[in-house]
Amino acid sequence: MTKFNLELRISIVTQYLTGISSIQLARKYHIANIETILLWVHHFNRFGIAGLKPRPMNLEYSSEFKIEVLNWKQQHQASLSETALHFNLSSPSTIWQWQRKFDLKGLSGLNR
Repeated sequence: MTKFNLELRISIVTQYLTGISSIQLARKYHIANIETILLWVHHFNRFGIAGLKPRPMNLEYSSEFKIEVLNWKQQHQASLSETALHFNLSSPSTIWQWQRKFDLKGLSGLNR
């Protein structure tokens, strides 16, 4: 079960694009972090409605993909959010976790 379904995400993004602030929307819909709303807006601007669709929480990525993401982030000196948006990942913290595992264990840290 997704905490914020597609219809609600579309509604929130639409309201944001019509001028309602992310702070007001976060309060109205009990969203703890305004970055969540801004991430939805960025995903919508880049991928349309498809970028707002909730994804399964248990997606598995190959170690090759993880390395590609980490290399892109480093080469472009991009933030976690920018990198997540570029690769259409739902959460910037996923990249942070991959980086931490890579830093601790190298390539083997990125394998399941």
